[in-house]
Amino acid sequence: MNNRNNKKRGGREVAASPFPPVVALDVGTTKIACLAGELDEKGKLGKITGTGNAPARGMHKGVVVDIKDASESIRASAAAAGATEGAGGVFAGVAGAHIVSMNRRVSLDNPNPDGRVTKAERQALLEKLKRVDVSPDLTLIHALPRQYILDGQDAVTRPVGMWATHIEMEGHLVFGAISSIQNLVAAVEGAGLEVEDIVLEPLASARACLEKEELESGVMLADIGGGTTDAVIFSGGRLVHSAVLPVGGNHITRDISVALKVPLDAAEEIKINHGHAQSHLVEDIEMARFPVATAAAGSERTVTFSKKFLARVIEARVTEIFSLVHKQARESGYLSSIAAGIVLTGGSSQLEGICGLAEQAMSLPCRQGTPSNAATVVDIPSNPVYATAVGLILYGSERIFKRGPGRPAEGSTHSLGLWEEVLAKVKGWFGRQSKT
Repeated sequence: MNNRNNKKRGGREVAASPFPPVVALDVGTTKIACLAGELDEKGKLGKITGTGNAPARGMHKGVVVDIKDASESIRASAAAAGATEGAGGVFAGVAGAHIVSMNRRVSLDNPNPDGRVTKAERQALLEKLKRVDVSPDLTLIHALPRQYILDGQDAVTRPVGMWATHIEMEGHLVFGAISSIQNLVAAVEGAGLEVEDIVLEPLASARACLEKEELESGVMLADIGGGTTDAVIFSGGRLVHSAVLPVGGNHITRDISVALKVPLDAAEEIKINHGHAQSHLVEDIEMARFPVATAAAGSERTVTFSKKFLARVIEARVTEIFSLVHKQARESGYLSSIAAGIVLTGGSSQLEGICGLAEQAMSLPCRQGTPSNAATVVDIPSNPVYATAVGLILYGSERIFKRGPGRPAEGSTHSLGLWEEVLAKVKGWFGRQSKT
Protein backbone atom coordinates (compact mmCIF):
# COMPACT_ATOMS: atom_id res chain seq x y z
CA MET A 1 0.00 0.00 0.00
CA ASN A 2 1.35 3.40 -0.94
CA ASN A 3 1.35 5.74 2.09
CA ARG A 4 3.30 8.64 0.65
CA ASN A 5 0.22 10.88 0.86
CA ASN A 6 -0.40 10.00 4.50
CA LYS A 7 0.80 11.96 7.53
CA LYS A 8 1.71 11.16 11.10
CA ARG A 9 -0.56 12.67 13.73
CA GLY A 10 -0.46 11.78 17.42
CA GLY A 11 1.64 8.68 16.69
CA ARG A 12 -0.78 7.31 14.12
CA GLU A 13 -0.92 7.56 10.36
CA VAL A 14 -3.83 9.52 8.86
CA ALA A 15 -4.78 10.26 5.29
CA ALA A 16 -3.60 13.54 3.86
CA SER A 17 -6.21 16.09 2.89
CA PRO A 18 -7.63 15.55 -0.61
CA PHE A 19 -7.98 19.33 -0.95
CA PRO A 20 -5.30 21.64 -2.36
CA PRO A 21 -3.63 24.24 -0.12
CA VAL A 22 -5.30 27.63 0.26
CA VAL A 23 -3.36 30.88 -0.08
CA ALA A 24 -4.53 34.35 0.94
CA LEU A 25 -2.85 37.54 -0.19
CA ASP A 26 -3.44 40.99 1.28
CA VAL A 27 -1.70 43.45 -1.04
CA GLY A 28 -1.64 46.65 0.98
CA THR A 29 -0.04 50.05 0.65
CA THR A 30 2.69 49.47 3.23
CA LYS A 31 2.87 45.68 3.59
CA ILE A 32 2.11 42.49 1.70
CA ALA A 33 0.68 39.81 4.00
CA CYS A 34 0.38 36.22 2.86
CA LEU A 35 -1.13 33.23 4.67
CA ALA A 36 -0.99 29.62 3.53
CA GLY A 37 -3.26 26.99 5.02
CA GLU A 38 -4.39 23.40 4.81
CA LEU A 39 -7.88 21.96 4.78
CA ASP A 40 -8.37 18.82 6.84
CA GLU A 41 -9.82 15.61 5.39
CA LYS A 42 -13.33 16.93 6.09
CA GLY A 43 -12.75 20.10 4.09
CA LYS A 44 -12.41 22.52 7.01
CA LEU A 45 -9.50 24.92 7.36
CA GLY A 46 -7.34 22.94 9.76
CA LYS A 47 -4.22 25.00 10.25
CA ILE A 48 -2.10 27.86 9.01
CA THR A 49 1.06 26.39 7.50
CA GLY A 50 2.88 29.63 6.72
CA THR A 51 2.82 33.36 7.39
CA GLY A 52 4.59 35.93 5.28
CA ASN A 53 4.93 39.69 5.62
CA ALA A 54 7.00 41.90 3.34
CA PRO A 55 7.25 45.68 2.86
CA ALA A 56 5.11 46.79 -0.06
CA ARG A 57 6.77 48.31 -3.08
CA GLY A 58 5.02 49.50 -6.20
CA MET A 59 1.82 50.35 -4.30
CA HIS A 60 0.03 53.65 -3.68
CA LYS A 61 -3.21 54.07 -1.72
CA GLY A 62 -4.11 50.42 -2.09
CA VAL A 63 -3.48 50.05 -5.84
CA VAL A 64 -0.58 48.78 -7.92
CA VAL A 65 1.43 51.57 -9.56
CA ASP A 66 4.51 49.49 -10.51
CA ILE A 67 3.82 45.88 -11.47
CA LYS A 68 7.46 44.76 -11.31
CA ASP A 69 8.10 46.16 -7.83
CA ALA A 70 4.75 44.90 -6.54
CA SER A 71 5.47 41.42 -7.94
CA GLU A 72 8.80 41.30 -6.13
CA SER A 73 7.15 42.24 -2.83
CA ILE A 74 4.41 39.66 -3.36
CA ARG A 75 6.98 37.00 -4.20
CA ALA A 76 8.92 37.76 -1.00
CA SER A 77 5.83 37.55 1.19
CA ALA A 78 4.58 34.38 -0.51
CA ALA A 79 7.99 32.73 -0.20
CA ALA A 80 8.08 33.51 3.53
CA ALA A 81 4.68 31.80 3.85
CA GLY A 82 5.82 28.81 1.82
CA ALA A 83 3.44 29.67 -1.01
CA THR A 84 5.71 29.43 -4.03
CA GLU A 85 5.02 28.79 -7.70
CA GLY A 86 2.55 25.99 -8.25
CA ALA A 87 0.98 26.47 -4.82
CA GLY A 88 -2.49 26.75 -6.35
CA GLY A 89 -4.97 29.58 -6.72
CA VAL A 90 -4.59 32.69 -4.60
CA PHE A 91 -7.46 34.55 -2.95
CA ALA A 92 -6.47 38.20 -3.14
CA GLY A 93 -7.95 41.29 -1.52
CA VAL A 94 -8.82 44.40 -3.48
CA ALA A 95 -9.12 47.96 -2.15
CA GLY A 96 -8.38 51.51 -3.21
CA ALA A 97 -10.26 54.69 -3.96
CA HIS A 98 -11.45 53.21 -7.29
CA ILE A 99 -13.98 51.07 -5.38
CA VAL A 100 -17.57 52.29 -5.64
CA SER A 101 -20.76 50.74 -4.31
CA MET A 102 -24.52 51.17 -4.40
CA ASN A 103 -27.74 49.70 -3.03
CA ARG A 104 -30.51 48.61 -5.42
CA ARG A 105 -34.01 47.20 -5.24
CA VAL A 106 -35.45 45.06 -8.05
CA SER A 107 -38.69 43.14 -8.40
CA LEU A 108 -40.69 40.72 -10.53
CA ASP A 109 -44.08 39.05 -10.56
CA ASN A 110 -44.03 35.35 -9.76
CA PRO A 111 -44.71 33.46 -13.03
CA ASN A 112 -45.42 30.12 -11.35
CA PRO A 113 -49.13 29.10 -11.41
CA ASP A 114 -48.95 27.72 -7.87
CA GLY A 115 -47.38 30.95 -6.56
CA ARG A 116 -44.36 29.22 -5.05
CA VAL A 117 -40.94 30.88 -5.31
CA THR A 118 -38.21 28.77 -6.91
CA LYS A 119 -34.49 29.13 -7.49
CA ALA A 120 -35.27 30.45 -10.98
CA GLU A 121 -36.98 33.56 -9.58
CA ARG A 122 -34.15 34.13 -7.15
CA GLN A 123 -31.61 33.88 -9.96
CA ALA A 124 -33.68 36.19 -12.18
CA LEU A 125 -33.75 38.81 -9.44
CA LEU A 126 -29.99 38.52 -9.00
CA GLU A 127 -29.47 39.08 -12.73
CA LYS A 128 -31.73 42.15 -12.60
CA LEU A 129 -29.82 43.42 -9.56
CA LYS A 130 -26.57 43.25 -11.52
CA ARG A 131 -27.95 45.01 -14.62
CA VAL A 132 -27.10 48.61 -13.88
CA ASP A 133 -25.51 51.30 -16.02
CA VAL A 134 -22.10 52.26 -14.70
CA SER A 135 -18.95 53.65 -16.27
CA PRO A 136 -17.38 51.24 -18.81
CA ASP A 137 -14.16 51.54 -16.81
CA LEU A 138 -15.81 49.69 -13.89
CA THR A 139 -16.52 46.01 -13.40
CA LEU A 140 -18.70 44.21 -10.88
CA ILE A 141 -16.86 42.60 -7.97
CA HIS A 142 -19.69 41.67 -5.59
CA ALA A 143 -23.46 41.38 -5.87
CA LEU A 144 -24.79 40.74 -2.37
CA PRO A 145 -28.52 40.19 -1.82
CA ARG A 146 -29.56 41.79 1.47
CA GLN A 147 -33.20 40.81 1.85
CA TYR A 148 -36.29 39.75 -0.06
CA ILE A 149 -39.76 41.29 0.15
CA LEU A 150 -42.63 38.91 -0.60
CA ASP A 151 -45.98 40.63 -1.17
CA GLY A 152 -44.84 43.51 1.02
CA GLN A 153 -43.39 41.32 3.79
CA ASP A 154 -39.76 42.29 4.31
CA ALA A 155 -36.86 40.67 6.20
CA VAL A 156 -37.09 37.43 4.18
CA THR A 157 -33.65 35.86 3.69
CA ARG A 158 -34.56 32.49 2.08
CA PRO A 159 -37.44 33.00 -0.36
CA VAL A 160 -37.20 29.66 -2.18
CA GLY A 161 -40.11 27.44 -1.19
CA MET A 162 -42.27 30.31 0.06
CA TRP A 163 -45.42 31.65 -1.65
CA ALA A 164 -45.81 35.14 -3.11
CA THR A 165 -47.24 36.86 -6.17
CA HIS A 166 -44.76 39.76 -6.13
CA ILE A 167 -41.09 39.28 -5.23
CA GLU A 168 -38.53 42.01 -4.52
CA MET A 169 -34.82 41.84 -3.76
CA GLU A 170 -32.69 44.47 -2.05
CA GLY A 171 -28.97 44.12 -2.62
CA HIS A 172 -25.57 45.77 -2.44
CA LEU A 173 -23.29 46.07 -5.48
CA VAL A 174 -19.55 46.71 -5.36
CA PHE A 175 -17.60 47.80 -8.44
CA GLY A 176 -13.91 48.40 -9.09
CA ALA A 177 -11.83 49.92 -11.86
CA ILE A 178 -11.00 47.27 -14.44
CA SER A 179 -7.47 48.62 -14.93
CA SER A 180 -6.68 48.60 -11.19
CA ILE A 181 -7.87 45.00 -10.83
CA GLN A 182 -5.98 43.92 -13.95
CA ASN A 183 -2.80 45.47 -12.56
CA LEU A 184 -3.30 43.65 -9.25
CA VAL A 185 -3.78 40.31 -11.03
CA ALA A 186 -0.75 40.97 -13.24
CA ALA A 187 1.40 41.72 -10.18
CA VAL A 188 0.32 38.47 -8.50
CA GLU A 189 0.97 36.47 -11.66
CA GLY A 190 4.32 38.22 -12.03
CA ALA A 191 5.23 36.63 -8.70
CA GLY A 192 4.55 33.18 -10.16
CA LEU A 193 1.13 32.78 -8.56
CA GLU A 194 -2.37 32.56 -10.02
CA VAL A 195 -5.40 34.50 -8.81
CA GLU A 196 -8.43 32.31 -8.24
CA ASP A 197 -10.70 35.02 -6.82
CA ILE A 198 -10.71 38.55 -5.50
CA VAL A 199 -12.59 39.86 -2.47
CA LEU A 200 -13.21 43.40 -1.25
CA GLU A 201 -10.74 43.79 1.61
CA PRO A 202 -13.08 45.24 4.26
CA LEU A 203 -15.46 42.33 3.61
CA ALA A 204 -12.60 39.94 4.33
CA SER A 205 -11.63 41.88 7.47
CA ALA A 206 -15.25 41.76 8.64
CA ARG A 207 -15.29 37.99 8.03
CA ALA A 208 -12.37 37.62 10.42
CA CYS A 209 -13.23 40.16 13.12
CA LEU A 210 -16.98 40.61 13.53
CA GLU A 211 -19.21 38.50 15.73
CA LYS A 212 -22.61 37.19 14.64
CA GLU A 213 -24.38 39.26 17.30
CA GLU A 214 -22.72 42.43 16.01
CA LEU A 215 -23.70 41.66 12.42
CA GLU A 216 -27.32 41.19 13.45
CA SER A 217 -27.48 44.22 15.76
CA GLY A 218 -25.80 46.60 13.29
CA VAL A 219 -22.09 47.35 13.25
CA MET A 220 -19.52 49.37 11.36
CA LEU A 221 -16.01 48.12 10.69
CA ALA A 222 -13.16 50.49 9.82
CA ASP A 223 -9.93 48.89 8.62
CA ILE A 224 -7.26 51.59 8.91
CA GLY A 225 -4.44 50.58 6.62
CA GLY A 226 -1.40 52.45 5.40
CA GLY A 227 -2.89 54.32 2.45
CA THR A 228 -6.63 53.82 2.84
CA THR A 229 -9.34 53.35 5.44
CA ASP A 230 -11.89 50.75 4.40
CA ALA A 231 -15.36 51.01 5.95
CA VAL A 232 -18.34 48.65 5.84
CA ILE A 233 -21.69 48.69 7.65
CA PHE A 234 -23.78 45.62 8.44
CA SER A 235 -27.38 45.61 9.59
CA GLY A 236 -29.57 42.60 10.18
CA GLY A 237 -26.65 40.34 9.30
CA ARG A 238 -26.22 41.83 5.82
CA LEU A 239 -23.86 44.28 4.19
CA VAL A 240 -25.65 47.59 3.61
CA HIS A 241 -22.79 50.01 2.87
CA SER A 242 -19.14 49.90 1.82
CA ALA A 243 -16.56 52.58 1.06
CA VAL A 244 -12.81 53.02 0.67
CA LEU A 245 -11.40 56.34 1.90
CA PRO A 246 -8.03 57.56 0.54
CA VAL A 247 -6.49 58.32 3.95
CA GLY A 248 -4.75 56.03 6.43
CA GLY A 249 -1.82 55.44 8.73
CA ASN A 250 0.76 56.74 6.27
CA HIS A 251 -0.82 60.20 6.53
CA ILE A 252 -0.27 60.14 10.29
CA THR A 253 3.36 59.17 9.71
CA ARG A 254 3.88 62.01 7.22
CA ASP A 255 2.40 64.53 9.66
CA ILE A 256 4.87 63.37 12.33
CA SER A 257 7.73 63.54 9.84
CA VAL A 258 6.91 67.17 9.03
CA ALA A 259 6.20 68.20 12.63
CA LEU A 260 9.39 66.69 14.10
CA LYS A 261 11.61 67.17 11.02
CA VAL A 262 12.54 63.51 10.82
CA PRO A 263 12.60 60.96 7.94
CA LEU A 264 9.50 58.85 7.32
CA ASP A 265 11.02 55.63 8.69
CA ALA A 266 11.93 57.40 11.94
CA ALA A 267 8.45 58.99 12.09
CA GLU A 268 6.87 55.54 11.77
CA GLU A 269 8.92 54.20 14.69
CA ILE A 270 8.11 57.25 16.78
CA LYS A 271 4.39 56.75 16.04
CA ILE A 272 4.56 53.11 17.11
CA ASN A 273 6.72 53.57 20.21
CA HIS A 274 5.53 56.94 21.54
CA GLY A 275 2.27 57.77 19.78
CA HIS A 276 -1.09 58.39 21.44
CA ALA A 277 -4.36 59.41 19.80
CA GLN A 278 -5.78 61.36 22.76
CA SER A 279 -3.60 64.31 23.73
CA HIS A 280 -5.52 65.11 26.93
CA LEU A 281 -4.36 61.78 28.37
CA VAL A 282 -0.68 62.67 27.91
CA GLU A 283 1.11 64.70 30.57
CA ASP A 284 2.58 68.06 29.57
CA ILE A 285 5.97 67.20 31.05
CA GLU A 286 6.43 63.88 29.26
CA MET A 287 9.40 64.08 26.90
CA ALA A 288 10.97 61.51 24.58
CA ARG A 289 14.30 61.17 22.81
CA PHE A 290 14.77 59.32 19.55
CA PRO A 291 18.02 58.69 17.60
CA VAL A 292 17.80 59.58 13.90
CA ALA A 293 20.40 58.63 11.31
CA THR A 294 21.93 61.52 9.35
CA ALA A 295 23.23 61.73 5.81
CA ALA A 296 26.81 61.33 7.02
CA ALA A 297 27.79 57.67 7.12
CA GLY A 298 27.67 56.15 10.58
CA SER A 299 26.44 59.30 12.32
CA GLU A 300 23.14 60.17 13.97
CA ARG A 301 21.38 62.94 15.83
CA THR A 302 18.94 62.78 18.69
CA VAL A 303 15.49 64.32 18.39
CA THR A 304 13.86 65.43 21.63
CA PHE A 305 10.14 66.13 21.61
CA SER A 306 7.13 66.54 23.83
CA LYS A 307 4.86 63.49 23.84
CA LYS A 308 1.86 65.79 24.22
CA PHE A 309 2.87 67.69 21.08
CA LEU A 310 3.25 64.37 19.25
CA ALA A 311 -0.19 63.30 20.48
CA ARG A 312 -1.75 66.52 19.21
CA VAL A 313 -0.27 65.91 15.75
CA ILE A 314 -1.62 62.36 15.72
CA GLU A 315 -4.98 63.34 17.18
CA ALA A 316 -5.62 65.92 14.47
CA ARG A 317 -5.15 63.43 11.64
CA VAL A 318 -7.01 60.56 13.32
CA THR A 319 -9.92 62.91 14.08
CA GLU A 320 -10.03 63.74 10.37
CA ILE A 321 -10.14 60.02 9.51
CA PHE A 322 -13.04 59.43 11.90
CA SER A 323 -14.89 62.48 10.61
CA LEU A 324 -14.73 60.96 7.10
CA VAL A 325 -15.85 57.56 8.44
CA HIS A 326 -18.71 59.22 10.32
CA LYS A 327 -19.72 61.13 7.18
CA GLN A 328 -19.89 57.85 5.26
CA ALA A 329 -22.12 56.33 7.93
CA ARG A 330 -24.38 59.38 8.02
CA GLU A 331 -24.73 59.67 4.23
CA SER A 332 -25.41 55.94 3.91
CA GLY A 333 -28.60 56.38 5.94
CA TYR A 334 -27.61 53.57 8.31
CA LEU A 335 -25.90 55.54 11.08
CA SER A 336 -28.85 55.01 13.44
CA SER A 337 -28.67 51.25 12.76
CA ILE A 338 -25.15 50.85 14.18
CA ALA A 339 -26.30 49.57 17.57
CA ALA A 340 -23.19 47.46 18.24
CA GLY A 341 -20.84 50.36 17.55
CA ILE A 342 -17.66 50.54 15.51
CA VAL A 343 -14.89 47.95 15.30
CA LEU A 344 -11.39 49.12 14.35
CA THR A 345 -8.85 46.83 12.74
CA GLY A 346 -5.75 47.10 10.57
CA GLY A 347 -2.26 48.15 11.63
CA SER A 348 -3.20 51.65 12.77
CA SER A 349 -5.92 50.30 15.08
CA GLN A 350 -3.09 49.41 17.47
CA LEU A 351 -2.37 53.09 18.13
CA GLU A 352 -2.85 53.79 21.81
CA GLY A 353 -6.01 55.73 22.62
CA ILE A 354 -7.54 55.32 19.16
CA CYS A 355 -10.71 53.55 20.35
CA GLY A 356 -11.35 56.31 22.89
CA LEU A 357 -10.99 58.94 20.18
CA ALA A 358 -13.35 56.99 17.89
CA GLU A 359 -15.99 56.90 20.63
CA GLN A 360 -15.59 60.62 21.16
CA ALA A 361 -15.66 61.51 17.46
CA MET A 362 -18.50 59.22 16.40
CA SER A 363 -20.58 58.90 19.60
CA LEU A 364 -20.48 55.12 19.24
CA PRO A 365 -19.01 52.34 21.38
CA CYS A 366 -15.73 51.08 19.95
CA ARG A 367 -13.50 48.03 20.25
CA GLN A 368 -10.39 46.79 18.49
CA GLY A 369 -11.02 43.96 16.06
CA THR A 370 -8.60 41.05 16.00
CA PRO A 371 -9.07 37.87 13.94
CA SER A 372 -11.34 35.70 16.07
CA ASN A 373 -13.76 33.87 13.77
CA ALA A 374 -11.45 30.91 13.29
CA ALA A 375 -11.23 29.47 16.78
CA THR A 376 -10.75 25.90 15.49
CA VAL A 377 -7.82 26.78 13.25
CA VAL A 378 -4.30 26.15 14.51
CA ASP A 379 -1.81 29.03 14.44
CA ILE A 380 -4.24 31.71 13.26
CA PRO A 381 -2.57 35.14 13.62
CA SER A 382 -4.32 37.26 16.25
CA ASN A 383 -2.71 40.54 15.20
CA PRO A 384 -5.11 43.05 13.54
CA VAL A 385 -2.46 43.57 10.86
CA TYR A 386 -3.54 40.15 9.52
CA ALA A 387 -7.30 40.76 9.72
CA THR A 388 -7.77 40.95 5.95
CA ALA A 389 -5.49 37.98 5.25
CA VAL A 390 -7.32 35.83 7.81
CA GLY A 391 -10.68 36.73 6.29
CA LEU A 392 -9.35 35.89 2.84
CA ILE A 393 -8.07 32.48 3.89
CA LEU A 394 -11.39 31.69 5.58
CA TYR A 395 -13.23 32.70 2.41
CA GLY A 396 -10.79 30.74 0.26
CA SER A 397 -11.11 27.57 2.31
CA GLU A 398 -14.91 27.71 1.96
CA ARG A 399 -14.63 28.17 -1.81
CA ILE A 400 -12.22 25.24 -2.15
CA PHE A 401 -14.49 23.02 -0.05
CA LYS A 402 -17.56 23.92 -2.12
CA ARG A 403 -15.60 23.21 -5.30
CA GLY A 404 -14.72 19.75 -4.02
CA PRO A 405 -11.46 17.77 -3.89
CA GLY A 406 -9.63 17.13 -7.13
CA ARG A 407 -11.60 19.72 -9.09
CA PRO A 408 -9.71 22.54 -10.82
CA ALA A 409 -10.25 26.20 -10.08
CA GLU A 410 -13.07 27.77 -12.03
CA GLY A 411 -14.62 31.17 -12.58
CA SER A 412 -16.62 32.69 -9.73
CA THR A 413 -20.15 31.35 -9.42
CA HIS A 414 -23.47 33.00 -8.69
CA SER A 415 -23.92 31.56 -5.21
CA LEU A 416 -25.95 33.65 -2.82
CA GLY A 417 -24.05 33.43 0.48
CA LEU A 418 -22.73 36.60 2.08
CA TRP A 419 -19.09 35.67 1.53
CA GLU A 420 -19.34 33.88 -1.83
CA GLU A 421 -20.67 36.62 -4.12
CA VAL A 422 -17.52 37.32 -6.14
CA LEU A 423 -19.07 37.51 -9.58
CA ALA A 424 -16.40 39.04 -11.82
CA LYS A 425 -14.28 36.73 -13.96
CA VAL A 426 -10.67 37.81 -13.76
CA LYS A 427 -9.43 36.11 -16.89
CA GLY A 428 -12.23 37.63 -18.90
CA TRP A 429 -11.03 41.11 -18.00
CA PHE A 430 -7.68 40.42 -19.62
CA GLY A 431 -9.44 39.18 -22.72
CA ARG A 432 -11.58 42.27 -22.79
CA GLN A 433 -8.50 44.48 -22.53
CA SER A 434 -6.75 42.74 -25.40
CA LYS A 435 -9.73 43.41 -27.70
CA THR A 436 -9.76 47.16 -27.05
